[in-house]
Amino acid sequence: LGTPSSSAALSDSAGATHASGNHLALCGAILVNRSASSGSGLRWKEGPDNAMNTVKQWVSVKHGEEVTNISCSGRAVDVSDRNIMCMTVLGEKAILGSADHGLKEINVRAGQVLRNLYTKRYGHSEWVTTASHCLDGRVISGGMDSKLCLWNPTGVACVDLNGHLGSISRVRTHFQHNIAISSAYDKTLRAWDLRRKTEVACCTGHDSPVMDFIWANDVVASGDRGGTIRVWDACRAEHIAALKGHKGHITAMLGLPDSCACCGENDGEAATSAHGGRGGLSLIATGAQDGHIRIWDLRQKLNTFNMAAHPGGAVNELGVTLGKSSPVVVSAGADGRVLVLDPRRGFAPLFDFGKVTEDFVYSLLVLDDIAFVGDGRGKVTCFDLRAGQQLYALNAGQNAIRCLGATASSLICAGDDGNAIIFDF
Repeated sequence: LGTPSSSAALSDSAGATHASGNHLALCGAILVNRSASSGSGLRWKEGPDNAMNTVKQWVSVKHGEEVTNISCSGRAVDVSDRNIMCMTVLGEKAILGSADHGLKEINVRAGQVLRNLYTKRYGHSEWVTTASHCLDGRVISGGMDSKLCLWNPTGVACVDLNGHLGSISRVRTHFQHNIAISSAYDKTLRAWDLRRKTEVACCTGHDSPVMDFIWANDVVASGDRGGTIRVWDACRAEHIAALKGHKGHITAMLGLPDSCACCGENDGEAATSAHGGRGGLSLIATGAQDGHIRIWDLRQKLNTFNMAAHPGGAVNELGVTLGKSSPVVVSAGADGRVLVLDPRRGFAPLFDFGKVTEDFVYSLLVLDDIAFVGDGRGKVTCFDLRAGQQLYALNAGQNAIRCLGATASSLICAGDDGNAIIFDF
């Protein structure tokens, strides 16, 4: 563990700001891909109003060449001439970061670009790999240039947060405090005070690049390219334990609400932890290149569940439902399958959606009772997680869908086409 000269604990600089009603959090971190009301109502199960529109064509520059874009469903917003790599949604606004080194803010309801977060003076000099909204409407982004940019709520100015020495793999903001944590290929995690715009802690100990991390109440768990998960005290920035078992790099991490460990005992009280409260148990789920899903009890530092969920392929994405019903965990793998796991039955498979794509699963968005999966050919498929049924499929482009997000009434799909395709419910 290394700390800056101030030696300040994360808790000392956290501040007492409470989350806005527009934010939804899971185990401490703001969710970047949905709001609390996303997925509510029967319309989400029936399909979008604009699933089949009149075919639209327009010419734009993509990857340095003029191409003809075709959209036969949804509303299309031309965001970039390069791949879209990340997205964060707050209210009716979405921020999309791309391989053109910039970010675009769009008004989802209006289908218009509001801001281009890139100028000669401000912004990234490499691909934008991750982004998250902050409590006050600011946005923090990370890129392959090893830099974090903290963007103002309006305008195109930002403050550079320097410290990492490798590509940023993930940045997450806290649902209550003005704190962000970032992970990078320099094998470190760093905590940032977003009020003072300074680094407050640096966690070292990984032997390989850190691929991802999650908040789990009062701890942080990070996974690296060597398959090791390290657990940190989030208040003191101290290393707690190393969890080993996976083979190959960590590909997916998920903080689980404590109700996943208490189903059938005291669901109502336990479920409060899903929105950031501190509970008695802290569970995380991890997936790796070996195709296995593991559940870890962070209090006991034990692997309590191990399943070869996606043999022959990596676990690409993990998600969990946060509705009033008992939670279920969803996984999407490189084998093209989607699994629904039931914590009440020891995480046994509840449903197994067989080959959902002939290509590769790139993205997963889990709402309260439904899940969307994006593949490498622009298809987005919707599943009913309670009934175990495939509901419908949407044409959201011609290439990989890397990002899925939702407002209260719209689904946003983005990826290698450089467009944001919006479906309205």
